Amino acid sequence: MKAIWRIAKATFHEALRHRFLNGILIFAILIIGSSWAFTYLQPGAELKMLVDVGLGAIRFFGMLIAIFVGVRLIPDEIEKQTIHTVLAKPVTRGQFLLGKFFGGVATVFTNVALMGIAFGGVYMIKAPEFREILPEKGTMISMEFMGPNIAKAIGLTFMELFVLTGIAVVASVIFSWVLASIFSFFIYFVGQTADFLRELASPEHGADTASTIIFGVLYRILPHFEIFDIRESIMKDNFVPWSLLGNVTAQAMIYIVVVLMLGYLFFNEREM
Repeated sequence: MKAIWRIAKATFHEALRHRFLNGILIFAILIIGSSWAFTYLQPGAELKMLVDVGLGAIRFFGMLIAIFVGVRLIPDEIEKQTIHTVLAKPVTRGQFLLGKFFGGVATVFTNVALMGIAFGGVYMIKAPEFREILPEKGTMISMEFMGPNIAKAIGLTFMELFVLTGIAVVASVIFSWVLASIFSFFIYFVGQTADFLRELASPEHGADTASTIIFGVLYRILPHFEIFDIRESIMKDNFVPWSLLGNVTAQAMIYIVVVLMLGYLFFNEREM
């Protein structure tokens, strides 16, 4: 465990020095802060736009950070030849892989937490205004569940990006960092349409046997990233149960374990 901790700590400090991360983070915070521009809308519409844009920006820029950090963690060590120095010590490849993953997760967590704090600050400033105006306007938004639901949405975003970081790290073990980036983006965006894949695999929609098998396999092995997005429930002012949060988190943890196990198998066979 000490070896994993040391590698994770070094990875975290190294990743935070990357200028592109700072650029993405600053741009994301500016996008979140631009929510002030929606003041010309009706209060109910402004609230929905504020939440939709804020949470959407956190997910999108968090996705960029998770992929660009994850795909460079191991290739950078190989290019610099520092991996040989590390593995020459009493450090196994499994420990090295886990250390890199946890270091990447810590980097993603820090950046997303900062974006979440920025969004939370904007929301907390605007929330009292919404509470005063919305009842007078007779809107259907009570805001009773808004705060807790936003916190849950950010929590689910953390889990989504941890899964994506694991995929990016493992992809970088198999491919070059460029191909790993493309692969990770592909998995992420296809994973957003898992329900569509299920429909394509359905014989009821005219799918032939080959299509049913192919799309059915893709539906079962790809991560269903859409389950991490609860903005629709928030927009409808529906309470998001904690059981949903626990269920999705459990699925994410299982997927992370499976992905890292596959990554270890490939990494263990790779020639440095």
